[in-house]
Amino acid sequence: MEDEVLMNGKKAKEIVRQKKLLEKIKEHGVTFEVDGNTAYISGKSALEVLSAKNVINAFNRGFDAAISSLLLDDDYDLVIISLRDYSNSEKRAMQLKGRVIGTRGMIKQRLMKATSCYINVYGKTISIIGQIQNISIAQSAIEMILNGAKHDNVFSMINKKKVEVYLNGNR
Repeated sequence: MEDEVLMNGKKAKEIVRQKKLLEKIKEHGVTFEVDGNTAYISGKSALEVLSAKNVINAFNRGFDAAISSLLLDDDYDLVIISLRDYSNSEKRAMQLKGRVIGTRGMIKQRLMKATSCYINVYGKTISIIGQIQNISIAQSAIEMILNGAKHDNVFSMINKKKVEVYLNGNR
C-alpha cells in the first residue's frame, strides 16, 4: 500500500532532520521519503501506512516529533478541525483561534489538562492528538467554543463527559 502527503515546505525540510521520528516510522514497517513538499509512504498493510500518514499530518500541523509519534500507537488518534467550517473571513478565524487559545494560552492549557489530549492551533486548523476515549470529548469542547459557547459551559460539559466515561468504564 502506498500513499502521499502534501506538506508545508518548511515542515517537509524539518521532518527529514527528525531522525528519531523517522526511525520509529521505519520500525512499524513503513518506508518514508520526502521529495520537495510531498511525503511518500509505503508499507505492507493499510493500517501501517495510515498510522504513518497520521504521524506526518500531525507533524505538518505543528506538533513536535515526540507527540506526533504517539500516533503510531493504536490507542491514539488525530482529529483536525478546519476553522473554515466555522468562519467565512480571516478576521473571524483569528477571533476563533483566540477563543480556543485564550489569554496567554490558558484556555488551551486547561483544555489539554481536562481532556488529557494535545491540542495545537496552527494555520487555519485546530488539531487534537489523544487517546480515543478522550479525543471525542476534546473535539466536542473545541466545537462548542467555535460555535460561541461560554468557556465555563464547555468545562462543565467536559467534567460531565469524563464522569460518564469513568462510570461506563467501571461497570
